[in-house]
Amino acid sequence: MASAQDEAKKPLPPGSSFGRLLGILSDKSYDFYKNPVQFFEKNAVDFKSRIFQSRFLLKPTVFVGSNQGLADVLSDGGEFTELGYKTFMGQIYGDNILFTDGKAAEELRDALSQLFTDDCVKTYQQTIDRIVEKEIQNLDISNPVCLYEFYKKMVTEICLSLFLGLDFEDTDDIYDTITSLTTTHWHGIISVPLALKIPGTGKESTFKQALQAKDKLLEVIKERRETSKKGFHQKLEEIHELDEEAINNHLLLFTSALVPKALASLLTSFSLEVGQHQKVSWQKMCLLDEEFMDQMLLEVQRYYPPFLGGRRVVTKNFEVDGYTIPAGHSIVYLTFAAHRDPSIFENPNQFHPGRWKNSTSDTQKKKLFCFGYLSRGCVGERLVWAIIKTILTSLLKKFELSLVDKQDLSYKWLPVSRPKTDVLFKFTSRPP
Repeated sequence: MASAQDEAKKPLPPGSSFGRLLGILSDKSYDFYKNPVQFFEKNAVDFKSRIFQSRFLLKPTVFVGSNQGLADVLSDGGEFTELGYKTFMGQIYGDNILFTDGKAAEELRDALSQLFTDDCVKTYQQTIDRIVEKEIQNLDISNPVCLYEFYKKMVTEICLSLFLGLDFEDTDDIYDTITSLTTTHWHGIISVPLALKIPGTGKESTFKQALQAKDKLLEVIKERRETSKKGFHQKLEEIHELDEEAINNHLLLFTSALVPKALASLLTSFSLEVGQHQKVSWQKMCLLDEEFMDQMLLEVQRYYPPFLGGRRVVTKNFEVDGYTIPAGHSIVYLTFAAHRDPSIFENPNQFHPGRWKNSTSDTQKKKLFCFGYLSRGCVGERLVWAIIKTILTSLLKKFELSLVDKQDLSYKWLPVSRPKTDVLFKFTSRPP
């Protein structure tokens, strides 16, 4: 009779149920967190499948890395699954669109979409332009610059200005206070979810500190809503579907570190590609050809999605890309793997913006899950692209970027994708 280990390594036949549970000693959580890309690639070879089972966080878990599998999870997941991180992250963020599924998610998405139409984004553009121009003007290029930190700071200021109406030209104290709170708040996402004191130290756990930061941020949000009667938060108040708690929780989400880190990830990955010596010409091409810029940004999404993926818990038998996953199992879906599915993308491990040149319809673009999918799509995607394109266009018009030689350009994928080290760039002013 085959052992549990042997049985686990067999590819799962279409329509089958899963075999016996693996023992606690075979839990693969450490291997996954140590190097998720290597973990997936090794198991995909061993299982001869981009969908396989293992044991993760002490639960029988199915890892989904096929493009069709990810589409199935994100499009039909609300009916067959519940969000695997709601219990934990819900404490950090409170109830909001991030933790809503099914019909409720669609209704909430429709309501919030009113604030992110093309016309609405145009009204936000003046604030975006002002902050981007100021930050680029004040950029010290006498020494190499860590662009990830530069981008993160700029996007943080944009988000806090747009969503809370804060003006950091008057004082940096507000910025320092809020960014310190958002940093502490963010650390709770990647910590052990226990609100307690660390034995023998008298110090609060990282998770408890995050909950305390959340309360303080909500106090700032409530104060801003009372003192400022214009801007995005006022528009949010006009949505009848949202009560007071929902308004505050969504403002907490929009002003948290989640958005700046995601955008800084995409902006850094773009810069990493165009900053290599053999690709410097891509910078001019982006300025001269809007279509090439779009192709670059599509390929950045595909090759460097900011977030690795997500987790679900199956509530009733669920078919994913031909495999039946029983109720009680967990699903870990991997965006980076779906974006490198060789059945969808030729030479998937090559960064090649030209693959999008002949994409005349949205069919191929729907194979990207960087901003979610259907009812799980990012409600603010239009605003995201307005911010990204404004920053890149403004920066490339003023400077040519080049990577400092002999740096470690390898990536880490958790909690967001970015180079493992603070990769530095040199700036050369372009002639006026």
